[in-house]
Amino acid sequence: MQIIVIAGFVVAMALMGLPDLRVALPWPAVVACIIGYIGSVYAAARGSASLGLRRLMRGNGELGRLPARLMAITQAYMVVGLAALMLIGWADLIGRMLPAGTVPLVDKALAIAPFIAALLAFWWAIYPLNRAMRQQNSQSMAMAGETVGAVWTRRKFLIFNIRCNLLFVAVPVGLIILVTDVLYLAEPVLGPGIAASVGLFAIGGIFLSAPVIIVRIWKTRPLPAGPLRNRLEQLSKRVGLACRNILIWDTGSVIVNAAVLGMVRPVRYVLMSDAMLEHFDDNDVVAVFAHEAGHVVHRHIPYMIIFSVALLLLISWIVEFFAARLDIATPIVELLAVLVTVALWLWLFGMLSRRFERQADVFASATATGVIGEELSAEGVALFSGALMKVARMNGISPSQRNFRHGSIADRLEYLDGLHRSGTGPASVNRSVRRIKIAIWLLAIISAAVTIVSQM
Repeated sequence: MQIIVIAGFVVAMALMGLPDLRVALPWPAVVACIIGYIGSVYAAARGSASLGLRRLMRGNGELGRLPARLMAITQAYMVVGLAALMLIGWADLIGRMLPAGTVPLVDKALAIAPFIAALLAFWWAIYPLNRAMRQQNSQSMAMAGETVGAVWTRRKFLIFNIRCNLLFVAVPVGLIILVTDVLYLAEPVLGPGIAASVGLFAIGGIFLSAPVIIVRIWKTRPLPAGPLRNRLEQLSKRVGLACRNILIWDTGSVIVNAAVLGMVRPVRYVLMSDAMLEHFDDNDVVAVFAHEAGHVVHRHIPYMIIFSVALLLLISWIVEFFAARLDIATPIVELLAVLVTVALWLWLFGMLSRRFERQADVFASATATGVIGEELSAEGVALFSGALMKVARMNGISPSQRNFRHGSIADRLEYLDGLHRSGTGPASVNRSVRRIKIAIWLLAIISAAVTIVSQM
């Protein structure tokens, strides 16, 4: 869901800066369109939830692909619908109420407001399906003699999504926009050069320090001293993972998951959810921690950032280059640049994420047992595979369910098993990812070169 939130913010901010593309419908028509947009998101999400509930009540316990696809289409519609609102008059209406540069941040907050309202409507409508799936999962676990996890109330469900999906993006992006708007107002006093330098320094600082803010938004606390923390710290030393702290992530004892935040050691945190620590034994926790360590050791986050920036610069140049040759109007060029960038970034980001995820899986399987070698042991693969299946079972996720960023758990386990049986070990996936990283560097070099040449 975080990817959809990012896409919504990108579309809103990009179209706010393209006034030539917009039309000015009367404000009652614009307001009616906004109400219709939010209402249609709610209706679509409620329909998806109702369909999913009927599928669950048939007794086979499977949600099926259709409800999941309908939810994905609804999420995509939230982004596309926001773009349409901006183009038919919402951005123009904001511009008339708050001319650019008059009040820092407020105009951008208004621009994204319909999207945020649609997100809240989506989460409100989809909650009954989430509750039913977790209740069904709890019943299955109880019958199997396992510890039963908690089930959210609607209020807690909304709060969790607001904290971990919306504010995760909105707070750092909002700070960056605020700094940019303030410097825009101060530019006549500071001068363009100083304003630009201060802006780059401030934005870089916000970007790097964002994890310090996020761990507070997500409600975290340090993992207490003890045998488990000692094992995790020892593993960190062995693999070269430097972080500021290992934290417990408070999800109300519902979500079984882990995450790593931050690019550099002073602001890097590894998070383990409360439900994971409550229901997993130490070996399983270490296996999941090793997976997160793999993302850091192989520098997946920096490469994703380099890829995203380079792709943005290159597509912008390509669109402008061909537009100039074909004599296409500037507003159409700018719209094409936004649409192509968002679509291509989403597609390639998913592909890269899934490949990086496999490398982290292999890294975890090779290191979780404490023996770091060039081959995958049966013990390591079994340990990590078992932990991954527990994550799926505790979260009520079918092993065959596909995920945009991670792929399906069944595919991930099959890949690990294939590497182990072939005897190729980590070297195979490392070679594959190394080629991807070289391609990212080439993309960055080409993007930098064409950007520099175009400015001459």
